[in-house]
Amino acid sequence: MFSSVLDKKMQHAIAQEMLRVLKPNGMIIWYDFWLNPTNKATRGIRLKEIKRLFPNCTYDATLVTLAPPIARVVAKRSFLLATLLELLPLRTHWLVGIKPKAIP
Repeated sequence: MFSSVLDKKMQHAIAQEMLRVLKPNGMIIWYDFWLNPTNKATRGIRLKEIKRLFPNCTYDATLVTLAPPIARVVAKRSFLLATLLELLPLRTHWLVGIKPKAIP
């Protein structure tokens, strides 16, 4: 969802509200793309920006999701090939577990 919010101040406000309402020991699950050159109404979010939006947190991050234009073509022909292509750097989304650091 953050990739659709182009205003950085609004992104910051949303992130702060998410942290505010998070239950103790809770976790925010982030799934959003970092690359989508075909949709000019969005802006991909890189891991560095995620960390800027959620400071003082720990992050468990991995790139996931074979680039959708490739996946749409390949997966209907060969699920095995799509699975193998995911081993290449063709993944477009971040999956991140975000947890606030414990306050001593």
